[in-house]
Amino acid sequence: MSESGAAGPVPHTLTGPLVPGAGPREAWLARPYPQLLRGPNHAWWRPVVSLVIALGSSLVVLVAFWITMAGMWATQADTPPSEAQYNDWAASPIGVLTTNVLLACLIPVSQLAVWGGHGWRPRWVASIAGGVRWVWLIRCSVVVVIVMVVANGGLLLAAGGVEFSPEHRALTYALVVLATTPLQAAGEEYFFRGWLSQAIGSLVPRAGAGALLAAVVSATVFAYAHGQQDPWLFTDRLLFGLVASWLVWRTGGLEASIALHAGFNVVAFTYSVLTGGVSDMLTVTEAEPISVLVDAVILLIGAAAIDVAARRLRIGRLFHPPVRGWAPGPV
Repeated sequence: MSESGAAGPVPHTLTGPLVPGAGPREAWLARPYPQLLRGPNHAWWRPVVSLVIALGSSLVVLVAFWITMAGMWATQADTPPSEAQYNDWAASPIGVLTTNVLLACLIPVSQLAVWGGHGWRPRWVASIAGGVRWVWLIRCSVVVVIVMVVANGGLLLAAGGVEFSPEHRALTYALVVLATTPLQAAGEEYFFRGWLSQAIGSLVPRAGAGALLAAVVSATVFAYAHGQQDPWLFTDRLLFGLVASWLVWRTGGLEASIALHAGFNVVAFTYSVLTGGVSDMLTVTEAEPISVLVDAVILLIGAAAIDVAARRLRIGRLFHPPVRGWAPGPV
């Protein structure tokens, strides 16, 4: 498989046999990432099964997390922690590490849902190439780093600098953020832009309608999943979800959205660590319109820069199904 993921037949795509003409017509046509699972073995009930698997495995992860938390607190105190105590713990380096690892568990959750529900091997959640295109991921990350440094550096200069008041154990925070925040971002992207988008897209015969529906639903669920928030903060997160979905559709995989998501989160954590605002960042429920506008501009610049790179590198955005003895005309 080439870097673009568009060269030649891909063997052993499904766990079951491939029979030309079986399944929906789209099974034998080149199709974008949101419709990837609409293969020969597609059926209306498969997204339902994958939903049950995703929710069930997520519940298992959460129960394991709370059991671990309960055991930890039981060894330190006789009474359950108050909300304030829990928030203090969540804002500590070990709390940030635990939360990031918990969200990173959404990667195997998503893979299991696609594998068990749709019959596609777990690697197909990553991209149309059947796995993470690592060179492309690194290139996306470089683009995002450049955009973030230039944009946020310009903002700091325009604001006259920033008053530093680093968190206690700032170095520990930095190590945790750099080591695990990309995994946290990848977990959320695998779940919302990966499994959820693919499951929704597989229900719709038309590629454009499927991609649009997948983007709107996954972005809305993604925004609501962040808990209590005012309309402006919800809009900020909704916009990110929509742009990330567009990048996934445009580039045929999760690499670009993971890089952009990780970039935003690393910058936010780094700024909070240097200014002593980690707790405030993690418990924020409101946003100012101007901050939403600034985020939107940086987000769109980053997405546009990645799109330019994808065009120049000819990154494939369509999955070309393997064909045995029969092939339809071009799309």
